[in-house]
Amino acid sequence: MRLLTFPVAAGLLLAGCVAFVATAYGGYRSLGELTRQEAGRAHALRTQQQLSDLNGLLIDLETGTRGFLITGDAAFLQPYERAQRDLDASYAQLKDALAVSGDRQDQAFARLDRFIAERRRQVEDQVAKRWKLGAEALNDRQAYVAGKQLMDEIRGELARLKSVQQRRIDGIESAVALQTKETTLLAQVLPLVGGLLVAAAMAALWVERERRDRAERALRDSHARLEGAVAERTRELSEALTRIQSFAAELDRSVEAERRRLAREVHDQLGQLGTAAKMLVLSMARKIAPAKEPMHDEMLAIADEVIGAARRIANTLRPPLLDDFGFGAAVQHYAQGLQRQSELVVDLDLAPDEALSSEQHNQLFRLLQEAATNVLRHAQAHQLTIESRIEDGEYRLRIEDDGIGPGQVRADASGLRNMRERAVLAGGELVFGPAPRRGTRIDVRVPLAGVADEGDSTGATRENEEGWDEVSDR
Repeated sequence: MRLLTFPVAAGLLLAGCVAFVATAYGGYRSLGELTRQEAGRAHALRTQQQLSDLNGLLIDLETGTRGFLITGDAAFLQPYERAQRDLDASYAQLKDALAVSGDRQDQAFARLDRFIAERRRQVEDQVAKRWKLGAEALNDRQAYVAGKQLMDEIRGELARLKSVQQRRIDGIESAVALQTKETTLLAQVLPLVGGLLVAAAMAALWVERERRDRAERALRDSHARLEGAVAERTRELSEALTRIQSFAAELDRSVEAERRRLAREVHDQLGQLGTAAKMLVLSMARKIAPAKEPMHDEMLAIADEVIGAARRIANTLRPPLLDDFGFGAAVQHYAQGLQRQSELVVDLDLAPDEALSSEQHNQLFRLLQEAATNVLRHAQAHQLTIESRIEDGEYRLRIEDDGIGPGQVRADASGLRNMRERAVLAGGELVFGPAPRRGTRIDVRVPLAGVADEGDSTGATRENEEGWDEVSDR
């Protein structure tokens, strides 16, 4: 009986070993294929990022040119010059990346070569005309229309290239899912078959307990090592996928935050410049009436004001006093400028601001700029009161004028929305409404500890009892 049992047991054990070896080999090949597919997916994601970078450089080229055309200030050419410097290298890297993946896209690149070269020639001509003709270069609307049409063509080509990469990513993910399913099936079936064969061998070698026990322990240890290796590799691949997804999400959030910041800053600065210019023109008209100055003198005065306004915009992007001496000093300097530019009387009563963070200094100052700009534009006020105090662990800022009041609610409001956003960024809240006697009042509360109460953790603004929901710049 023993002579007959041994060959059967040996055959069964051999078949079980073959099943486990096949499982190991299949898992090894599957891991290799998954690694290759993941490398292809990462390359496609990097290519998409390079497409986004190229699009960002083209946007910088546009914004730098437009900023210089509008203001005439050479400082606005920095994004334009950086884009001109980096565009060729970024474009070459994109071509190399697509060549490595086999997506040459010769026709698309031929169109992009032509479109980008033409657009660069256009912006160079526009910059040259701005230097040569000055503000008259802004009257060339045909150049704006041609530039927009060309940029639409470029964005369309980049979007098509991105869609090609996205289809490739989707195909890779489908292949990975199929491969994972096959590997899972292999890892389930073959170990099951091996286990059955080992169990049969154990029954055949009942009389040879010691030998059976040693074989069983060896197979169990081998199986455990194999499962551990597969589990570790699967965990590493899962972590890599999570990191890639997190990076893509963070990149998208950063782009959206930067667009909101730029939009807010453009609104703040251009709004202040327009208001100051309007106030100055009205003041000059009242002073010289009924006399009339020569046109040359008027144009010279306007040119001087534009130069001064450009300098003020450069300073208000980040006022030096705000960094060096804090919110109070910056507000005092800003109030002096308001009184010089208009007939508005500004009363200040500010509490110490040493407990505010740097971010709170900045956000409160920008909020105050927006409020003062709205007063100059719409309030028809003669006096502006700015006061603050420290109470209950909060820095409380009040901005009040004696003008005509908030006026009608408008759905496309942007001034109040910007002030709300800045209050949130400072970790506080904003209340907007009519003043007790006449005019408009804005109350801002910012926690000095840097952490809002749990109920106000989102920093959402509150509305007053009169129901001010969405009020515009009046």
